[in-house]
Amino acid sequence: MTRSVTNATCIAVLCRFNTSGYPSCRCRNHERREKWTKHSAQYSQLTGKERSQKLETLKQSISLQRSFFTKMKNENKAASKVSLRVAHLLAKEGKPFTDGELKKSCLIVAVEEMCPEKMDLFNNISLSARTVARRAEDIGSNITNQLIKKANDFEWFSLALDELTDITDTAQLLLFIRRVNADFEVTEELASMNSLRGTTTGEDIFKEVEEMLTKYNLKWNQLKCVTTDGGKNMSGTGKCLVGSIYTACENARCTRPMFINCIIHQHVLCGKYLNLSCVLEPVVSTVNFIRSRGLNHRHFRDFLSEVEAEYPDLPYHTAVRWLSSRKVLLRFFELRAEIEIFLNEKKRPQPLLSNTEWLCKLASAADMMGFHNGFNLKLRGKTVLICEIYTAVKLFRRQLALIESQIMSSCFVHFPCCQTVKEEVDSPFPHEFAGDIFSELKKQFQQRFSDLDASAEDISRFENPFNCTIEELPPNLQLEVINLQCDNMLKGKFQENNLTEFYKCLPSDEYGELRSYARGLISVFGSTYLCEKTFSKMKYVKSQYRSALTDEHLQSIMMIGSTIFDPQFEKMLSKKTQFHSSH
Repeated sequence: MTRSVTNATCIAVLCRFNTSGYPSCRCRNHERREKWTKHSAQYSQLTGKERSQKLETLKQSISLQRSFFTKMKNENKAASKVSLRVAHLLAKEGKPFTDGELKKSCLIVAVEEMCPEKMDLFNNISLSARTVARRAEDIGSNITNQLIKKANDFEWFSLALDELTDITDTAQLLLFIRRVNADFEVTEELASMNSLRGTTTGEDIFKEVEEMLTKYNLKWNQLKCVTTDGGKNMSGTGKCLVGSIYTACENARCTRPMFINCIIHQHVLCGKYLNLSCVLEPVVSTVNFIRSRGLNHRHFRDFLSEVEAEYPDLPYHTAVRWLSSRKVLLRFFELRAEIEIFLNEKKRPQPLLSNTEWLCKLASAADMMGFHNGFNLKLRGKTVLICEIYTAVKLFRRQLALIESQIMSSCFVHFPCCQTVKEEVDSPFPHEFAGDIFSELKKQFQQRFSDLDASAEDISRFENPFNCTIEELPPNLQLEVINLQCDNMLKGKFQENNLTEFYKCLPSDEYGELRSYARGLISVFGSTYLCEKTFSKMKYVKSQYRSALTDEHLQSIMMIGSTIFDPQFEKMLSKKTQFHSSH
């Protein structure tokens, strides 16, 4: 850098000399006079063409020196960008920060074989554990800032909340936000992840919600719906979350938002209310005998291979995973003959496998759980509309009533396992067990989902605005819906497109209120599916091998792993005054 300054001074000296070789002006400060005295003697004798050539030589020299420093800066910037991008990939996949060094080693090996002359460039890439952790924090902050900027154009938004304890017994509260912009583009993002190290009361959760709204500059009158897991600290009134939000909305003089208990949680509770112990306990006991002992398990798999059974193994039953019950019961029913032979060989017979009545119960439970799980899977997924979920609930209620009547008349068209047992036995199929199960399940479904039933009118007119009574509509929608129902062209578009696309095609100048009404209901979360999905990833990230992961780093990883936003790498690099490539 000193040499560059010297050459620049020499150029200035040459430029200031006139044709007679004397300076054209006097220096105004002591420093410039010293530089002038030092270099004027060297270049004062140069005149004419010699002076011009010397000037061009010095200009080329300083240009090369400047390009050297520019090249160094660009190389350091590129190394920092690579470090950011690799850290983003590691965080998105939930990999440990220490994997950065392994990735760098892989890059170095590839460079050694393919382009060894570039080795210095790749050695400058910093992927130490501390660097990757710092990069993850920067990326997480950038994504949060993007979401804050997007929040400025929120007309309506809804929240989905859930809380779970991680491996270190720290309660982690997830807050997902869903909004629909003027173009009906749906955005579902993790707004915040908060670590609650003290109590997890409704007041504590409400405080986190308030802080999130302040952070994103959102108002209570923009909140359309709050979806929770149905816990007492969230769904109760008084000082719980729902009661606190009611109070906040009253203070803000705005309409209360909708409150929905997660449909998936409610469905699972309906299933857990059923008493299947007479079937599950013998099945689980038998599966544990086979699977929990290594020798038994190996012998059982070899036996299934010898007899060319349809399935190669039996799965475990996990109580907290309700969907596993159907897999275990169905697989046990399909392998019932092989299991009976194997248990007899092991001198541990199971008499129930020869009991016709119990086999009928096993078949009924397997078919019922298959029917139950099919409904559960319909409720999962991103950007599912509330009307689709409510339609699934109404459909399942009607199916329960139909199947209950079919079972009582021994009609097993929709129950393949029961039909198989019915064909194998000579005696009439005992339908009391299956009938009682479906009767209780139907009762539970009628009692639950009251929050959805309370909003049935809103959901119905949103789902089909052509089939609603004008007098029952809110006054601000009546004229627009009359115009809509009289427009045959729009009626054709309603039949051709999905709901979101239909409301999007409505002219905003004629149907502004109806479009706003639709955006509000499109923003509603029907379940806390995204929370459950994120918790599954959280358990993978913060496992027993990474239990020391800090709350800040965990929040950054969860933010990066769940977002649809791309990190703004150039913007992050532009804020850095110096690129550190050696740390």
